[in-house]
Amino acid sequence: LVALMLTLSIFVVSCVDRNGGGSGEMIYTEDTTLGTGNTHFTLIVEHVNDKKVTFTINTDKAILSDALVEIGLLVGHDDTYGLYIDAVNGVTHDYNTDQTYWAIYEGDNYASTGIDGITIVNGATYKLVASR
Repeated sequence: LVALMLTLSIFVVSCVDRNGGGSGEMIYTEDTTLGTGNTHFTLIVEHVNDKKVTFTINTDKAILSDALVEIGLLVGHDDTYGLYIDAVNGVTHDYNTDQTYWAIYEGDNYASTGIDGITIVNGATYKLVASR
């Protein structure tokens, strides 16, 4: 029983973002290009540990959430107000659990709509920022 509890505690510690909030391991830790298509945009993902990863995304999708789900960068679920972001780049934030969430920015401006309401603009920059 002690060995099982020690193993579980090691697992939980390894899955928690070291500086508070979030769980899971980042899929990409370095800047990278993903996807195929005629439209391209930049996505900056800022984790709570000050780790920033910049993605160049190529897609034929029109909606930001669709493009990010297609390439496996975003996991979410339908909620009352649209798609709720569960995980980005392998890291989960859940406000109900740790009071952190993924904030959405269009350029430097906080998005006025959910991620499934953002139409991709060719050459634009979007940010997903782990926030408290």
